Amino acid sequence: MLALIMRQDMTPSAQALTDYMSELSEAGYAAGWMMGLEFELWRAVTEGPRRYGYLDITQEHIGKLRALSDACGGWIVFDDQTEETFIGLDAWQSLYQSYKHEG
Repeated sequence: MLALIMRQDMTPSAQALTDYMSELSEAGYAAGWMMGLEFELWRAVTEGPRRYGYLDITQEHIGKLRALSDACGGWIVFDDQTEETFIGLDAWQSLYQSYKHEG
């Protein structure tokens, strides 16, 4: 079972990652949290710069995402019930691998 932490219970570093991911979603699609945002941003983190809607995700964006993720020890996912939700990095990487193999 995944340990999910809702936004109101997040650490300040996890909240900072949430805010930055949402900022990139706004820049790319004018949406606070575009569906699949967490997967597309992680893909950029692991595979390099790419286009995301109207936004070119640069090495600078990737560096900041990595630093924020390292600071909180996890990643943010969107859940229909809990909305922006923190999960630990190991759980996230497992979820991401499952997502990659489905797509």
